[in-house]
Amino acid sequence: MKISNKKNQEDLFLEAADIISTNLKKVLEIKEEAVLGVVGGRSAKRVFEELKKNKEIDWDNIHLFVFDDRLVPMSDKESNSALLKKGLVDELVKQDVLPKQNAHYFSYDESVDDKGTKRYEEELLRFNGVFDVVFLSSGEDGHIGALYPNHHSIRDDSDYFITMSDSPKPPAERMSASRNLLLKSKYAVLLFVGSSKKDAFNKFLDKTLDYHSMPAKYVERIKNSFVLVSLED
Repeated sequence: MKISNKKNQEDLFLEAADIISTNLKKVLEIKEEAVLGVVGGRSAKRVFEELKKNKEIDWDNIHLFVFDDRLVPMSDKESNSALLKKGLVDELVKQDVLPKQNAHYFSYDESVDDKGTKRYEEELLRFNGVFDVVFLSSGEDGHIGALYPNHHSIRDDSDYFITMSDSPKPPAERMSASRNLLLKSKYAVLLFVGSSKKDAFNKFLDKTLDYHSMPAKYVERIKNSFVLVSLED
């Protein structure tokens, strides 16, 4: 695990995009297609902006999945899939560098018990069922995606995706990659951005805390992991 402290957030977002690009290239050196898993949020939007500028990425052979999402249609402003589409995919498709079918959005289905996660799992299984590169951002409490501290989400032993109706952070109904799916990732990029994340970063470094109380610490268990930190606003 490599930890990099940045003086300002712009440098952090640029480095995050560069690390994602570099490691996608490494994956494509050994196989034909790579899978990038992404979270949502303000930091994700800024990293997406930098990724759109990066001319080194072979988007033609990269497939995009969301790491977590709200249990809402893509028309809802809370949808991470909608953020991925509007913040990254639409522009890359317009530039004719990313085939539209390479973007795999979570499709919420309230008519089935799994809310659409089984179909999403089957889609990921077409690409070996792993995120080759996963991009994450820590919350103030140390959650990543919808894996929350001292919550059943972080203890769930499912191999792929999980759902919940009691997320500690609203909205309550969410889906997420499980911790087991996270740990299959080949490369991970984790961000701590802003003064509100100081406590979370300190807990991340605290060796007395376990993974269940600090989910972001699971990134330590991914061999090729990069933690980028900018704690100034």
